Amino acid sequence: MAKWRAFDAEYSLDSERTDTQLTIRYEKTSDSTARLHALVAGESSCCSFVDWNIVESDDALCLIVTGTEEELAALNVTKPQPRSL
Repeated sequence: MAKWRAFDAEYSLDSERTDTQLTIRYEKTSDSTARLHALVAGESSCCSFVDWNIVESDDALCLIVTGTEEELAALNVTKPQPRSL
């Protein structure tokens, strides 16, 4: 959790959560891209009951986690606060 919190504090731009999907948009840099892929690889192995997807655009990374309301609740993930610019 500490690695996710540190990553969110550095790169989170905004987020949205519904009952079945958590979407977090991150600043795209070489560091954030590598770290997000590493974090998702770890989560995909231990929390494979939800789908973990990274969508890359020219200027942002978007993490999309989908599952049932109960599955997302089991992750104990809250929406990160956008970082202050």
